[in-house]
Amino acid sequence: MALVRACRALSVPTLARRALTVAPRRQLTSVSAETPIGVVGVGNVGDAVCKNLLRSGYKVAAMYDIDPRRGADLDDRIPRATCSRQVAEQSDVVITCLPKPAHVEASYSGADGLLAGLRPGAVWIDHSTTDYQQTIRYHQQVKEKEVDMVEAPITGGLSALQTGTMVTYLGGDKAVIDLVSPILSASYTDLIYMGPVGSALITKVMSNMLCMVNAIGMAEAMMIAKRSGLDLHQFWHAIRAGCGSSFAWETAGPSLMRGDYDPTFTIDLHCKDLDLGYQIAKTHRVPIPVHALVQQISNEAMYKYGPEAACYSGQRLYEDSCGEQLRCDGFEDWSFENRIIDGSVVPQHKNIDPPKQ
Repeated sequence: MALVRACRALSVPTLARRALTVAPRRQLTSVSAETPIGVVGVGNVGDAVCKNLLRSGYKVAAMYDIDPRRGADLDDRIPRATCSRQVAEQSDVVITCLPKPAHVEASYSGADGLLAGLRPGAVWIDHSTTDYQQTIRYHQQVKEKEVDMVEAPITGGLSALQTGTMVTYLGGDKAVIDLVSPILSASYTDLIYMGPVGSALITKVMSNMLCMVNAIGMAEAMMIAKRSGLDLHQFWHAIRAGCGSSFAWETAGPSLMRGDYDPTFTIDLHCKDLDLGYQIAKTHRVPIPVHALVQQISNEAMYKYGPEAACYSGQRLYEDSCGEQLRCDGFEDWSFENRIIDGSVVPQHKNIDPPKQ
């Protein structure tokens, strides 16, 4: 097994759903295929989590999203609740997958929120990349209801999540994390325990900060290489083999060279993560000139191309500034899967040509 290292809803129509029933109150001491699991937020992450759980034989007792169009292909397999509270009332384990701190707060608070529905003995797993101080506050509040919270932000890319090969950072009570680790292992190959609630989110935000620093540096290096007359395909392979490589180089490089800038994540959410990083640095009085520059570039890209633009759209600014694109044949059908090798995530590439010999 892997190492254990908004809520009042729109009314939604019934689409051949099983009836929702409130699960009895009981202390969670183990998990099995019959453990009722609820999911709040069925966008890209929540949808993939639901499918991974079903594929692994788990019972997803209820799902909810403020947008009833999300998760529509799951309606014949998972009952749809009308608010977060209803999901919590029916579940021994609640998983939230929400994009921003405001969305987590909306799903958590109020008469129809998670806090109102969480039952004593339940476990709340939050995959959202959000404000770590907000999460610490939630953890303290749900403990008063005899509910355990596991902080579990994820990393590795949507395609890795869809194949169950992603990594999650974990914060909370180690015994509770051990208890729910089989559920987490349905979607993640490596479960990395960071310490108390708050520690996992700080780690995730710093990881995303480093990813974007790498992506912006990559655009500069690629443009220099192209203007110097180098073959970009060969150049990308050469850097992969040297000390300048990184996960971002391996995965954002092909996205750049085929011109999609990784549309599985938006620039708006990347800017949100960079802002969370700024807030953490400010709290702990750490100067961040490199982070600040990357944040400025990313915000400029969001303002220019729109919040729904692909997450690496900061690279596109270099193309616009220099008047030429960093395109390269051979990446049209590229994809990858993650493998954990000696503790490091290593992308396994598919459908790309090897370097010239």
